[in-house]
Amino acid sequence: MATAAVVGTGYWGRNHVRTLIALRDEGLFDRLLIVEPNDVQAAAISDAFDVEVVPLEALSTHGVSMATVATPTGTHLDLTLRLMNMGIDVLVEKPIAMDAKEGVTMVDAAEATGRLLLVGHVFRHHAAVRKARTMIEEGAIGPVRQIITERMASREPRDDNGVIAALGIHDLDICCDLMGDLEPLTVTGMASPSIVDGIEDHAALQMRFPSVDGEPGAVAYITLSWRSRVRGKVRDLHILGRDGSISIDYLDHGGLWLHRHPGDAHGPEWGGFDAAPRERIEIPLGEPALTAELRDFVLRSTGRRSGPALNDAKVGLLGLQRVEQALRVTGFEAQLE
Repeated sequence: MATAAVVGTGYWGRNHVRTLIALRDEGLFDRLLIVEPNDVQAAAISDAFDVEVVPLEALSTHGVSMATVATPTGTHLDLTLRLMNMGIDVLVEKPIAMDAKEGVTMVDAAEATGRLLLVGHVFRHHAAVRKARTMIEEGAIGPVRQIITERMASREPRDDNGVIAALGIHDLDICCDLMGDLEPLTVTGMASPSIVDGIEDHAALQMRFPSVDGEPGAVAYITLSWRSRVRGKVRDLHILGRDGSISIDYLDHGGLWLHRHPGDAHGPEWGGFDAAPRERIEIPLGEPALTAELRDFVLRSTGRRSGPALNDAKVGLLGLQRVEQALRVTGFEAQLE
């Protein structure tokens, strides 16, 4: 049927390997290969998952037609261009590239080669996020007033980029996704420096959206942190509308919570000074977001799914451009140099 490859088997690349093996075992494709220049790591992955390790330049001779790239961002441009020029479809992890200029080069190359190019904006495939967008489009919560999202953990800062590029790229994109792929009028915010020069480890961003159908424009508040020493790992999303609100825990793939407050009612029936009454909205077969994302990639690459992709190359480019804007307004634009 088809052969796939994973290029790069670090922390997230290992998840690609594990997930693609499960999809292979479902019968979505025949064979999985890995490319990993670190011999020790390659041997460990090969032993753990019983997969063959091959050099990048040998992928075309092994009949590989699709590959995921989960390597450091600085390598994305070169690897993606090389793979597409071999005739291989690519899903490259986010950010798509180091800067928007590289991203444009990759988008243009995909169009020139006719190859499929997707970007790892994995939360666009989260079952609860997709359900929330549908509910918003159907008017289930009325016009959106606010989006509040928190993505926090406790860890040492990275040397290459901070929380805006590493974490915020997801939330900046999700907010636009929920608003029907509407772009914000403004992105503002503040960020705090870490112990690594030029790298932020905490940020509070704000996105202001244009008005829609005469309704006030929604405002999104995004909190990002590697300093979460009180609450630990937090992955929460709250969407507040006029008639109802949606609460999502990204770690929960099986459903979300709907709080009802029609017409922004505050009476006892609608929670008074407490939270509005809520009901659980279950999502049947809500599989993990990475599984859904890689399943979509395989189906598209093998011609069994068509139509607009949730995470195409242009989505990846827009995501990177928003990150660049946020880095500039917070004073951490040195990461773009």
